[in-house]
Amino acid sequence: MKILLVFFFYFSFFDCLIYANAAEAPPFRARWPIVNLELEAGARGFKTFDEDSSLDGASKQRYGLGVGVTDWFFFEIEGEYKKEPDGSRKFKAYEIDSRFEITKTKAFNEKPNPVDIGISLGFSAPDDSDDAYEIESRLLLYKRIGPWRGTGNIVIEQEFGNSSSSGLELAYAGQVRYRVTPNIQPGFEVFGKFGEFDDMAVGNEQHKIGPGVFGFVELDENIGIKYEFSWLFGYTEATPENSLKWLFEFEYKY
Repeated sequence: MKILLVFFFYFSFFDCLIYANAAEAPPFRARWPIVNLELEAGARGFKTFDEDSSLDGASKQRYGLGVGVTDWFFFEIEGEYKKEPDGSRKFKAYEIDSRFEITKTKAFNEKPNPVDIGISLGFSAPDDSDDAYEIESRLLLYKRIGPWRGTGNIVIEQEFGNSSSSGLELAYAGQVRYRVTPNIQPGFEVFGKFGEFDDMAVGNEQHKIGPGVFGFVELDENIGIKYEFSWLFGYTEATPENSLKWLFEFEYKY
């Protein structure tokens, strides 16, 4: 109920202010709800590969800094670079994101929560005034069973300003991994976007799934590097045949 009220207030408020939305590539990170007292500096991105030149060679990268303000609230700022298949790499937008942990994190020697839950709220401002602004909210879900870890995000987005259509868009992101060791955790990821709520068509949107390897390399008791690599296959006509998705984060716990 608490989560539903937050979502209702958030989108009811902004729906009064914004009027336009446009579809684009799906999310390329599955965020987990757990917040730690730590500093983060990282980069993430993807690149597409396809025989069709209109889908081949697109890429996006984000570089950011984040901080766990409390053990339940995380704040992050990112800069985004983007390259279209037939274009050059350009700086596109600034983004601020806040993440809230709803459930209390359990220690590894305790019985885990049935599901760990959180929400995130983000705002993206374009560098070019001709581009659209965007707001994004996610319901963040995380489950661990023995060595298995599962993360799922339900994503709601809306663009405004210089955008081509109106209405909220629905997207998703997911990751499942098997914890062989903290350093090596194989699994798979899935990302997609359904489009606007009143005009959903899976075949016309981008949906990707594929294997990956994830892990956390501890350099010191409080310092480590998180990494993620996935090779994703598109399974709709609008999706590039293959995408390489990657992430690196430097973390310092305090």
